[in-house]
Amino acid sequence: MISRKDNVFRRIATRIERLLDGVMALALVVMLCSMLYQVFGRYVLQHAPGWSEELARYLMVWLTMLGSACVLRSGGHISVTTVTDRLSPAALTWALAVRDAALVATSGILAWWGVLFAEMNEVQESAALEIPMSIPYAALPVGAVLIVLLVLLARLGGRPIPASAGESF
Repeated sequence: MISRKDNVFRRIATRIERLLDGVMALALVVMLCSMLYQVFGRYVLQHAPGWSEELARYLMVWLTMLGSACVLRSGGHISVTTVTDRLSPAALTWALAVRDAALVATSGILAWWGVLFAEMNEVQESAALEIPMSIPYAALPVGAVLIVLLVLLARLGGRPIPASAGESF
């Protein structure tokens, strides 16, 4: 039986994922339009705009970091389950707890250094868009914080992130 507390954490995580899905869908559409305009400019207008490739590149970085957080709860990351498939339920619980602790620690370090890196580059502007480079670099800490948040929500809800994509949260 699912407890009320478990339901709250699941609803929060689901809302975060839905928000991420919308943001990523919008970013993907903008990236597609940008690349179509790049191709149109290069082959039809005989002059490729410089900003479109840069925009697509930065959106790809953001999509990668947000997407890595978004597929976490469903077990959508590539995994090799040769060992975990052979573990007893008690050993699997322990192994997943160690995995989640390592994931939170690694993501925490990425978030910390990502913030420092973005701050260090906020005075530099991108070549074509002329935006602060802290905007593209902010994808690292934002994605890492979302990963930590979703792992913690899964743990607080009493159900760890699955060991493989075949399982569901």
